[in-house]
Amino acid sequence: MKRVLVTCAMAVALGPLLAVRTVRADGEPGWLDISSDPPAEIFVDDQDTKTVTPQHHIALPAGHHNLKLVTTDGSRQRKIGFKVEGGKGTTLTIHLGP
Repeated sequence: MKRVLVTCAMAVALGPLLAVRTVRADGEPGWLDISSDPPAEIFVDDQDTKTVTPQHHIALPAGHHNLKLVTTDGSRQRKIGFKVEGGKGTTLTIHLGP
């Protein structure tokens, strides 16, 4: 029951990412741990996650993804591609300085 409640709470909080969170039929999901300096808004595969770095265990389907970080004041941004393996985590630490 606790797991169902946590899943429901995550679905409400991360609604825009539900399409990204869909597990492919060919494998289990992985996850992303992301931090940045300075803190930044997180976009994965062009979807606003409505979260700010740092974030841990963002569940994603296995495969290639695109990340965009935008500083909270909007003055800087960075885009990169990254890969997630099923059942494993990918850790990214991004510096958005000048």
